[in-house]
Amino acid sequence: MATRRPVIAVTGPDRGGWSAWIFTKLAVLRAGGRPLRLRPARFDAGEALPAFDALVLGGGADIEPSKAGLEKENLLPPEKADSDGDGKILAWLLAPLLLLFRGVLAIHHASVDTARDAFEERCLKQALEAGYPILGICRGAQLINIYSGGNLHGELSEFYGESGNPASVYPRKNIAIAEDSLLHSTLGQGSLLVNSFHKQAVNHLGDGIMVSATDDFGVTQAIESTQHTWVLGVQWHPEFLPTLKRHQRLFRALVRAASCD
Repeated sequence: MATRRPVIAVTGPDRGGWSAWIFTKLAVLRAGGRPLRLRPARFDAGEALPAFDALVLGGGADIEPSKAGLEKENLLPPEKADSDGDGKILAWLLAPLLLLFRGVLAIHHASVDTARDAFEERCLKQALEAGYPILGICRGAQLINIYSGGNLHGELSEFYGESGNPASVYPRKNIAIAEDSLLHSTLGQGSLLVNSFHKQAVNHLGDGIMVSATDDFGVTQAIESTQHTWVLGVQWHPEFLPTLKRHQRLFRALVRAASCD
């Protein structure tokens, strides 16, 4: 008798976001899950969400400034020891194609999406109350922190200075991972090279939230809950690194945790 594949809900915007959805869908399928796309316009406020076993809060538009504890005028305009071998070469070769793919499919990108903010808070609330595993990606990690009472840095020049925050689909930024963290036990290593698209980052932590990784400049790159079994947020985009096994472990661990519930 076949084992039921856990349903992994993946949030995204009503318009655009196709590249992130396609690559996240692929990652979930490869990990053994059944991806389910959730977008705000498909559900009225009083309408029940479909059943799912785990939640991925996807990346995308900035969270509404007042929710993030920011003023609009303060916002910017709209492992080194990784042993993936040939996967790293493939990732380099795929990087230009991924950038082109993201550009072609970026049909619409709002600087702020309040409907999505409210919808994803609803999805997050349901998943937390049910004790489901949750993975937040970039914006999704920030939302987890905000929902828990934390806030964000509106811009990061004070950290990176003249060197700048490297924007790259290929992993170029090194992060240090806390030894006592869920992220460390998931990846099995204390450092990792990650990609980077973000303009904002976690500032003050929400209740029950801990930092599980920072980059060389002290910017938070991953957070997790100390009050829930499997709630993790990463500032980078592992879905865009399909050839690197270390990054795909995040999706495998999410699906595995969903299968155990």
